Formats: sequence, structure tokens, C-alpha cells
Amino acid sequence: MKNYSIAIFIALAFTACVASKTTSKAPSPTGSWDYTITGTPQGDFKGVMIIAEVNKVLGAKLISDGAELPIDKFVFNKETRKMSGEFDYSGALILFDGLFATNEITGSMSTSGMNFPFKATRKN
Repeated sequence: MKNYSIAIFIALAFTACVASKTTSKAPSPTGSWDYTITGTPQGDFKGVMIIAEVNKVLGAKLISDGAELPIDKFVFNKETRKMSGEFDYSGALILFDGLFATNEITGSMSTSGMNFPFKATRKN
């Protein structure tokens, strides 16, 4: 009887571990984010960043004053929660680096050796 109780305990413990692994889902950066880029020579920029998943691939774009800028080569690492990409803005290559937290993305936009703080908060 003692061995039977131990076997049941082990089976229940294993089942609980499996269930928690399959039901726990890491937060995703997909969604709409209010962003600001501060300190640029042209002033501060504000808008909405959209991160969407299409065919299991994440993509991102920035929307400001009715214009859309797709972020090329957008990459998100689920383990480190880092993201990066690049886009062309008025002929200048802008590099984006960010760190994702559940409701915030912080990082920078850089070009020609200059870095500008980037911050985004998840829209409700």
C-alpha cells in the first residue's frame, strides 16, 4: 500500500508539472503600443507601434501622423525578451533595439552614431 501511495503521489506531481508547463504562456509583445522617441534633432516623436504575428512570424510598424513605417528585419527573442529591427526614415537607416516587459518596451533608436531613447507602453 505504501508503494502504491508513493506511485500515485509521483504521478500527480508529474501531471501537475506537465499541466503548468502547457498552460503557462509567456507574455507576448503583440498588440498596440504608445511610443515616444526623445531627444532627436527634429524633436520628440510620438505614435503607435503595432506588433503583429502573421504565419507565426512577428512583424512591427510605427504609425505617426498618418504615416506608417514598417520595421524591417524585426526580430524578437522570447528568452532574452530583446527585440531589434531597422527602417528607413527620410533616407537615413534607423536601428531599433528594445527590451520587452509585459506592459513596457524600453530601448533606443540609433543612426549615424547617435542614440535616442525609445519607450512604449501597452495600449489597453
